[in-house]
Amino acid sequence: MDYKKFKEDFFDNFEIVDIKRNIFNTEGVLTGYYEPVINAFSFPKKGSYPIYKHPSNISNIIDAEVTRKKINEGYLKNHNLEIAWVENEIEAFFLQIQGSGRLKLENKKIIKVRFAGSNNKKYTSLGRVLIQYGHMEKKNIDMYKIKNWLYKNKDLSRKYMNMNDRYIYFEEYSGNIKGSSGLELVPNISLAVDKRFIKTGEAIVIQSVDKRKDLFIGVAHDEGVAIKGYNRLDLFAGYGLLAEEKAAKLNKKILARKLIPKIK
Repeated sequence: MDYKKFKEDFFDNFEIVDIKRNIFNTEGVLTGYYEPVINAFSFPKKGSYPIYKHPSNISNIIDAEVTRKKINEGYLKNHNLEIAWVENEIEAFFLQIQGSGRLKLENKKIIKVRFAGSNNKKYTSLGRVLIQYGHMEKKNIDMYKIKNWLYKNKDLSRKYMNMNDRYIYFEEYSGNIKGSSGLELVPNISLAVDKRFIKTGEAIVIQSVDKRKDLFIGVAHDEGVAIKGYNRLDLFAGYGLLAEEKAAKLNKKILARKLIPKIK
């Protein structure tokens, strides 16, 4: 369905407006995020990597704002902060980017973990770093390509991951995952947005630039440190391998507009 017919047929009680009203038809970007399911252990194993609780929940003596590099040098060891140990540092790094996930232990138990705070350092995109240093090309870059490069270059992987100073701490949770709004995330509907421009609960009409008849409505339920700008959106794809595949490949140009109830 094209945008004009979409508006005329279904939204007599709504108006569709640009997120920044003085800018019309400016292209934005839609990417995806998901909850990974990662093999993990209830004990440290060779090659495994710890998933840490927020240090402030344990002691005020520990500095929670140290860099990723310092944490990787062992700063948080021996403080009983480990929730579990995932299979390797690369998987832990992408768990931090996603902000939540499910840890599948050796005894098949599942531990659900979610964002519990950060070290308040600047976020640096690993993709941009690898492009900057000539390891990857900007064209068609996605999460799979970045992850594959790290696995093929394990001797260099920590060096480049450490260039992202921002480090995420986790906490265990039960039930369904919630966004920063406190509302449950709904696959293929919930959006992470920049809250300077889009408020929690606002509905967003998203239209593909390449395929104008490809459009849907998402709802702002979340936010992310890498989601900056009025025309930058991140769609929650769910959890597991299928969600990972969708999120990893989702990177398309869009037009985004707010769906606002008309005042009568």
